[in-house]
Amino acid sequence: MAKTFEALMKAEKEKKIRLEETKVFDQKPPITSLSRETVSVPSQTTEEYHRLKHHIKTIAQEEAIRTIVFASATHEEGTSTVLVNFAITLAKECNTVLLIDANLRTPSLHQYFNLEQKVGLSGLLQGKATLENVIKQTKIANLSVITSGSPQANPFSLFESESLDGLIEQMKEHAYWVLFDSPPVNHYNEGILLGARVDGVVMVVEAEETRWEVAQSGRERLENGRAKILGAVLNRRKMYIPGWVYRML
Repeated sequence: MAKTFEALMKAEKEKKIRLEETKVFDQKPPITSLSRETVSVPSQTTEEYHRLKHHIKTIAQEEAIRTIVFASATHEEGTSTVLVNFAITLAKECNTVLLIDANLRTPSLHQYFNLEQKVGLSGLLQGKATLENVIKQTKIANLSVITSGSPQANPFSLFESESLDGLIEQMKEHAYWVLFDSPPVNHYNEGILLGARVDGVVMVVEAEETRWEVAQSGRERLENGRAKILGAVLNRRKMYIPGWVYRML
């Protein structure tokens, strides 16, 4: 305790609190299109994504985990942002990544990457398009996207398609990592159906906003749907003592 107090006093005296180190996964930016020149994930946040990748690899047993759904319990927990940043981190390590916007309710990946939305997953699941026609290369090396496609009156019915399993296997031929964005599982069932057909699900939980009962309900819905929970990302977590102060202890 004395060492902590001394470190805090030294930080106050030096007046060098570095704001960029006070938050981890604390990202709630407006959706803006990305370019090869502007894409960057903060270094401390990148370390968290490396840790997530390591966790996923270490829990794999006989077969590697390659197909993953990113899902939240409720709205606006930052799922798409976490997914995009994780994908960029993987791609910059020379891993091939295919992102699929399976959130047909409120799709957003086309906005992040400034891509045409209409030809995408919905057409693929309806048999109106081929996989080769819907994969779009981004400006980031090794990173491709399948956008949501045209809006649908009943998105849930598309995920009941018997062809979905075969399509996921085909997607694995195009990239090592196949990552899906999904709508919140406490409100819609598409993520639950999809979660049962991939290697696992990463839950995104907004720190200090999402009640634990809500997050637990989302987890139970996924597990009852036979999805494998790989872990959870605590998004927008605040560090009230800067990380550089901790390193002084």
